Amino acid sequence: MKKTVITTLALAAIFGLNGCGNAPESSSEAKTYSKTPQQVWEGKCFKCHGKNAEGLTEKKTPAMNDRQAGELELDLYDVKNDGLNQSSGTEHDKMAHNMKKLMEQGWDYDPKAMAQFIEKSFYKMPSKTAQEPAVEEAPAVEVAPEAHQAS
Repeated sequence: MKKTVITTLALAAIFGLNGCGNAPESSSEAKTYSKTPQQVWEGKCFKCHGKNAEGLTEKKTPAMNDRQAGELELDLYDVKNDGLNQSSGTEHDKMAHNMKKLMEQGWDYDPKAMAQFIEKSFYKMPSKTAQEPAVEEAPAVEVAPEAHQAS
C-alpha cells in the first residue's frame, strides 16, 4: 500500500512539474536585433560608461574596459533580467530600470555579442608589472672577435 501511494505521488509530481508533457516547443530561430552592439554602444552606452568604457565618476558608472567578455556577459544578462543579481552578484537596479526604457525605445541587444564587442574594442589588460615580479636578466657575455673566425 505504501509503495503504491509513494509511486502515485511521485508520478503526480512529475506530471505536475512537466505540465503533462504539453510544454511549447522552443523556437529554433535565434532572436534578431535591429541594431548591432556597436550601434547600441555609440548610440547610448558610451554616454554613461565613457568613450573607451572607462566609466564616468561624475555619473557613478563603472568601467567596463577592465573585464573580459565572460564577466561582462554575466553583468549584461543581470541588467536585462531586472538586476536580480543572479549572475554577477553586483547591484544593477538603476541600470536595470534604464535598460527597460532603452529596450522600449528599440535599443535592445544580445548580451553575449555586446560583451564580445566591449572586450574587443576596449579591454585593457592588467599591467604585467603589477602581476609578475621582475625577473633579473643575466649579464651579456662578450665573445672575443677571434672566436668568430673560422679556422
